[in-house]
Amino acid sequence: MSGERVLKAEAVLLGALVVAVLVWELPSLRREARIWRMAGGLRAGRRYP
Repeated sequence: MSGERVLKAEAVLLGALVVAVLVWELPSLRREARIWRMAGGLRAGRRYP
């Protein structure tokens, strides 16, 4: 196998791993974003030091 093919295979595996982690964590990320918005988002810095 040439070095270029090895690098492409590694890039594909890494991309698949990143996508799998994002899909796995998506429900909890949505929940955290909802809590963050309810707490005030970017404007909450003045209220919660």
